[in-house]
Amino acid sequence: MRRSISNPRLRVEEMSIGRTAHTKVAVIYVDGIANPTVLTEVRERLAMIDVDALHESGHLEELIEDAPYSIFPTMMRTERPDRAAGALLEGRVMLIVDGTPFVLIVPVTFTMFLTTSEDYFERFPLGTVARLLRIAAFALAMLLPALYVAVTTFHQETLPTPLMLSIAAQREGIPFPAVFEALIMELTFEVVREAGIRLPRLVGPAVSIVGVLVLGDAAIRSGSVSSIMVIVVAGTGVASFATPSFSMAVGARLLRFVFLFLAAILGLYGTAIGVFALLAHLTAMESFGVPFMEPLAPVVP
Repeated sequence: MRRSISNPRLRVEEMSIGRTAHTKVAVIYVDGIANPTVLTEVRERLAMIDVDALHESGHLEELIEDAPYSIFPTMMRTERPDRAAGALLEGRVMLIVDGTPFVLIVPVTFTMFLTTSEDYFERFPLGTVARLLRIAAFALAMLLPALYVAVTTFHQETLPTPLMLSIAAQREGIPFPAVFEALIMELTFEVVREAGIRLPRLVGPAVSIVGVLVLGDAAIRSGSVSSIMVIVVAGTGVASFATPSFSMAVGARLLRFVFLFLAAILGLYGTAIGVFALLAHLTAMESFGVPFMEPLAPVVP
């Protein structure tokens, strides 16, 4: 960090946390750029921690985050020095826990989790298009299966007639309703993905790809699911990988099932209710006193 920001205003405040294992925690910021209110909030929250030991930065995040019961993170974890240096120059505060390669950045906003360091190194049009693509992929990762179930179950008139006839022909003979069909395929995809993560690095990706291909083809041939459902689930899985932050992508994966059940009960009306509830939750969240949806809500031109 000192090589990235060669300036005497770079401040490092160290403290020990833990009654038994005195773990060192460093608060890093750039004096004159960081918000003093945020700094005071960070110091107060760290001073209130009363635990035996602090093992990792994720442990510290759980102890001082704003919304512990939300599936969306209010602190960012990164192990890239360029991302951390950029955050410090934007006026944010960084927390480093001794013994872990991940650092915590506060405060954060929703749009930060959909950006990458490469966006700052690209020209304006390319970086903007990349961010818009990630936002669209994030929405698809949550809503695509729910939209499919809602349209095929309740709102067939919203599709062109040739497309609806094609979907109906593919679903002919399928023994399950669309919602159970989607649920089975989504759970299968999640199990295969989780198994691929736990396997050795050289074997995991190959097993994941082969497993998805074999299971998808076998499901279609057996008549358990339709081919259009396999396409929907595959598109959803690919879209979920476009989110740069793993903690944010996990939240989208969990919400996918919530939207799926809402669509199965109330169709597009239930999906809309879920979207409005999600937006209300996000706009009500804060990260160390900063609105989570800033600059979108409140609007900052």
